[in-house]
Amino acid sequence: MKIAFVCNGNSFKSIIGEKFGNEFNDGTFEIFSAGTKPAEKLNEVGKKIMESRGYSMDGYFPKDMDKLPSKLDVLVKMGCNIDCPIYMADKVVNFGLEDVTDKEKCIELIEIKVKELLETLRRGRKKESTASC
Repeated sequence: MKIAFVCNGNSFKSIIGEKFGNEFNDGTFEIFSAGTKPAEKLNEVGKKIMESRGYSMDGYFPKDMDKLPSKLDVLVKMGCNIDCPIYMADKVVNFGLEDVTDKEKCIELIEIKVKELLETLRRGRKKESTASC
């Protein structure tokens, strides 16, 4: 199952979503992130907060939407007031983080929301495989 986290710059919210997606992935998902107008580098404040929590952001960098797979199962909008090409995803989820200005709080919310999303998707896959037996 392919999941992409998207926002404007792919320097903070969406790339943190990608990082948490990779951290909490049990091998079920392929995790991506991208931005409609990618920044040149990671948000330094967000990077420092993640590192202070023990999460290395090495190897993570802003990417353009054209780097995403042509077909996604889930497109996660981070709540950055953007229009995403939703035609490429079976399901669109909006984390609704547009009004969260405190970066520490935003990271906490992203962590919670990513865990919840992955767990929901895992349960859904288990139900589908049970139903097909």
